[in-house]
Amino acid sequence: MRMNRRSFVRALGVSALGIPLAGLAGRLASASPSAAPRRLILWPSLNGVRPDLFWPGGGGASLVTEPFADYLDRATFVRGLGIEGSMNHYAVRSMFTGAPVSDYLTPDPGVRSLDQVVAEHFAATAPSARRSVHLGVIPADALELYQRFGRSTFFFDPTPVDYEANPVTAFDRLFGGLATPDDTPSAPSAPSAPSAPPSRAAARAAARAAALALNRAELDELAARARGLALEEDKLAQHARALDALGGAPMGGGAAMPTPPPPAVCDGTRLSSVEALRPALEGDDRAAYRYERFEALFDAQVDVLARAVTCGLTRVATLQAGSADGNVIVPIDHGYPHHDTSHGDQEIFGRCQRWYATKFARLLRQLDVPDPLCPDGRTVLDNTCVLWLSECLPLDHSSDEVPCLLVGGAGGALARGARISAAGASNRALLKTIAHAFGVPDADTRHFGDVLVRELLA
Repeated sequence: MRMNRRSFVRALGVSALGIPLAGLAGRLASASPSAAPRRLILWPSLNGVRPDLFWPGGGGASLVTEPFADYLDRATFVRGLGIEGSMNHYAVRSMFTGAPVSDYLTPDPGVRSLDQVVAEHFAATAPSARRSVHLGVIPADALELYQRFGRSTFFFDPTPVDYEANPVTAFDRLFGGLATPDDTPSAPSAPSAPSAPPSRAAARAAARAAALALNRAELDELAARARGLALEEDKLAQHARALDALGGAPMGGGAAMPTPPPPAVCDGTRLSSVEALRPALEGDDRAAYRYERFEALFDAQVDVLARAVTCGLTRVATLQAGSADGNVIVPIDHGYPHHDTSHGDQEIFGRCQRWYATKFARLLRQLDVPDPLCPDGRTVLDNTCVLWLSECLPLDHSSDEVPCLLVGGAGGALARGARISAAGASNRALLKTIAHAFGVPDADTRHFGDVLVRELLA
């Protein structure tokens, strides 16, 4: 069925060019769950863990998940998921891209990873001050080994995405120019000459852009209601492409909207975890690769990421701790080298992974606060999807049933508290589903395939 623009707008129940501009912002903010300030965080969990130490049972939390037991009612576990087209350590380049990587010598995927797919969609529809933020915690055994041989390269745009391993540098780049609550306001400067009013053409262009944006938000709402109805989903996708052709938010590959300044709730207040490291790390990237600082680095990077996501500085973030075959020392007991331990006593390695889960819990607690950009009482965690995914399992490093869980509901788009058996499904279906939940058009996720894990959708 073809529909001209007037009929399309009438079907949505709005008169696009007749909506007062004063009411557009409120309509856009409340049009649908998809209009909430949703966020995505990717948390690769290297080398996995023995399944019986990860999956929650009838008694509640498992050994690994006990540190964030308070959040299990908001966590969805996906069991039976495999990494398609790859295995072992080189699966790090497959897990978030869905691209086949058969060995270490396979060229880089050349497609966007999930984080960059979603970041590109946000940049085109509802941009944030930072398109995405990527942090590492000793992401290689030494600075010289960073992003070599594909063993520490998870994220692609479509070339490898660089991430910052020094939390002092990360903090200063993200928050260094922002005011703090203790700043004393300076004396007011002389008033500047009033700016010229916008031209009639500029005003019409602004009104048209705002109206089209409203229509796109309404269309997203209809698409959310039509999930699972293939014919209706296809029709709505066609309408979306027609709307984009009229000058609305591009569906992908188009020019991004202007980058806004950081939200007013973002400030430069120092983080104690970062400041404790400043004397050793400021201006010295090599110092961020010292094993004895692993826990302090981890805490600081979690705090930096949580601040950036919570205040709305960015809506997409990743945090990678260690590398696929790295031997950073996990600080439990006398300390255990990560990769070597994954080939040894699995009870010990399970406790190592439990230690990582304490850092995951640290992140969740900081996200579980009222969302300053969402007035309906939801928390930042409610509006976020935090994805924990492993590239392989310990011992044999197969990638047939890797640990996978999601916390938060992505603003109501994803199921919470579910236990899903997805035997036979792959990471590609997982990536496709999450991108779909964030409103990314199918045209931008063809490299993830066509299969959805529909039980994941709310």
